[in-house]
Amino acid sequence: MSAAGLRHVDPENAANGGVLRRSWRQAIAVLASGLGILAAATLAGSEVATLFDAWVDIDTPRAYSAGTLESFSTARLGVFLATFQITALALTLLLARAFDRSPIQLMALRMPPGGLADVAKFVLALIVLAAGYASAVFAVDHGALLGDVKPFAAMMRSGTWWIVLLAAAVGAPIAEETLFRGLIYGVLRASPVGQLGAALVTAFVWASVHAQYSVYGLGAIFLIGLYLAWVREKTGSIVAPMLCHGVYNGSIVLALMLAPEAMFQAV
Repeated sequence: MSAAGLRHVDPENAANGGVLRRSWRQAIAVLASGLGILAAATLAGSEVATLFDAWVDIDTPRAYSAGTLESFSTARLGVFLATFQITALALTLLLARAFDRSPIQLMALRMPPGGLADVAKFVLALIVLAAGYASAVFAVDHGALLGDVKPFAAMMRSGTWWIVLLAAAVGAPIAEETLFRGLIYGVLRASPVGQLGAALVTAFVWASVHAQYSVYGLGAIFLIGLYLAWVREKTGSIVAPMLCHGVYNGSIVLALMLAPEAMFQAV
């Protein structure tokens, strides 16, 4: 039986059009599917990055001009991220049909009723909240905060910096929000997990994907995940979290481009 066949109508909501409710079995299935998508996307990204290494022949000893190796390294990360994101997005859209005959409705793939003007306030609120959190972390442990962003700061000074900007500000918001706040959250919120549980679970799994960060960085990602789930609920659209996510990531990348290099030398 397909996952869609596990749906049932909640009798309490039958008078309101028969709101679909989902079982624990579906909740577990969507989490397993999400983890499978992440694993497949990671594998695809790693394979394409390996092909990139062979193409540029980076292991062959030769003289490189200043900045060439940094540009190669940044481009390699961009190739990995782009492959990861495209694979994750494609698999998410494909598997969504197993959970609902109308994946667009399930994942709220529509513009918010209030339009972009309504979304702007959520974007601004996220930037303000994130800036406040970062300021607090900097005051407590500035080394941890700078250590989280130092690798990206170096990449922003390479000739291929724009690849990371595209991956962070465009690719990541579309792929990650479609998977986490779209498919996984869309199924979990209508299951016994409920909206709060769905927000907590998706934020936790999303933070786990960024395990390379410090505990402060993971805390920030978890809190942002909760915020993005709330934005989806308030707007009824996954587009709003995508835009919030994109502007947030883009702001960080641009800030790293403008930050003085001396700031990271002691980290």
